[in-house]
Amino acid sequence: MATKLAQVAIILAGALCFLSLADVANSEVPQFIVKGKVFCEVCRLNFINKFSHPMPKAEVKLECRDEGTGKVMYRLTGGQTNDNGEYTLYAEGDHGEEICEVTLVKSSQHDCAEIPTDDSGEKQAAEITLTVNNGFHDNIRLANPLSFTRKKALPKCAKLLKELAEDKEDDEPLPK
Repeated sequence: MATKLAQVAIILAGALCFLSLADVANSEVPQFIVKGKVFCEVCRLNFINKFSHPMPKAEVKLECRDEGTGKVMYRLTGGQTNDNGEYTLYAEGDHGEEICEVTLVKSSQHDCAEIPTDDSGEKQAAEITLTVNNGFHDNIRLANPLSFTRKKALPKCAKLLKELAEDKEDDEPLPK
């Protein structure tokens, strides 16, 4: 009887080992869908406004860099916007220890081809999180919009600047 129980225990242990190995074999590399939009920003304001328009056939790329060294650990090139200026990138792997960003590569419009920089001279980028350990419940990641700019703002932008200045005056706190 004891021998019979030992045999059953060995068979069950073997089955559990087999199932756990099968689970490891079936575990997939995380896959993420990164979506975003690219605009032509004609007023050189570095934010999307009522004169900005979607840019079809613009090129973007995704890079994930090591947080400590800055070394590129993952790169996905060849992303292109559709007729509505929207792109979709399919990224693989968990990049929880990396900083991942979508950046502009190439404009489709020769008159709107500059890549804006921030105050420190860094080119515009949309940072995204590509890890399963972050509280998101799906694999879709939405990137902030990116925009190319014109070398010179369009004349109609002066009116927009005036409107924005008036709105700012309206937002000022009332005197006490």
